[in-house]
Amino acid sequence: MATPVQKILDNRITETESKTNTTQLKAVEGKKIPKGLADIRALRNNTKRTPGYIFDAVLTEQQRAIVCFSAGLKPHCSKKSFCHFNVQERKAVHRALIQLQGLLAAFTDANVLMPEKFERTQPKFEVVPHLVAEQQTNTQTH
Repeated sequence: MATPVQKILDNRITETESKTNTTQLKAVEGKKIPKGLADIRALRNNTKRTPGYIFDAVLTEQQRAIVCFSAGLKPHCSKKSFCHFNVQERKAVHRALIQLQGLLAAFTDANVLMPEKFERTQPKFEVVPHLVAEQQTNTQTH
């Protein structure tokens, strides 16, 4: 015959066993990512948004030659794939693109990229180094 203490312990054990056996875990649903963040994530993981893809697949041979020349690379580099460039060559291409962007910005800001601006004979303009330097210092102070 069981003692009252044993009966109580047996009841508790069977109660806890029945509770753990009947308790089911709910599936945790993932949080929904907002559409804007999902679009950003998709853009970051897009293999077409890399310098290598743009250099190899998008640029023409002439454009690659211009970039390589501006970067100070040898002419045969324009025929190489971007993935075969070493770190120094990649950095040189990056710096060249930044410089070309600055050149384009200068012409764009002056609003002189229209074909007719290049077709007309422009009056001769003598560049005087001290005037150019003076103009640059004046624009930096304003």
